[in-house]
Amino acid sequence: MKLLLIRHAQSQNNVIEDRPDYAQVRQPDPPLTAHGHACARQFAQDADLSGITRLYTSLMLRAVQTAAPIAARLNLPAHGIERAYEYGGLTTGPAGGFTPVTGGDHASLRAHCPALIWPAHLTGHPWDGGAEAWEEPLFHARATHVLNDLRTQHPGQDRVALITHHDFAGALIRAALGWPVTDTQPAFHLAHLGTAQLDLPADSRVGGLEWLNR
Repeated sequence: MKLLLIRHAQSQNNVIEDRPDYAQVRQPDPPLTAHGHACARQFAQDADLSGITRLYTSLMLRAVQTAAPIAARLNLPAHGIERAYEYGGLTTGPAGGFTPVTGGDHASLRAHCPALIWPAHLTGHPWDGGAEAWEEPLFHARATHVLNDLRTQHPGQDRVALITHHDFAGALIRAALGWPVTDTQPAFHLAHLGTAQLDLPADSRVGGLEWLNR
């Protein structure tokens, strides 16, 4: 399986990250900026999405909004993956802190991406927001779970795409490459709407990173 990771477009939190009051004014689940929406539409038009057989997305709002023009371009549904969210999940504070926040439900997120398919086990319920301790072993375990699920669902030569987030994309890459959890994790920086493609064997063997930020 080829797994194309796509980082979401620019969000409203991204443009205020350098402000001293960032922790107070950030949004738990920020939408895209106008620039982010425009870039997502341009990406959907210009990116090499040939051969994509299935589209997945994180349930964070900025990822779902990024998915909308891509799903329209591909004429595919966008399947929500509950565990593909950014480190820490949704909270009212900075990384790994403060109060958990519940994520959107199917109806509210489908208003941003009509092609969104809700995870079956969440039918009738919103996503809980995934608030979690800021601990690398937890992120690694979550990334491994996402990869194993995708391997199970796509044992052949499929090329699938997942719209996800900067830090979690790094966790997915490290898990795919068999990198152990250590205190000095290698960083894989993915720009907004940057892509990374992984080559994943059907079983749990170590995969390969074909490119980063194409």
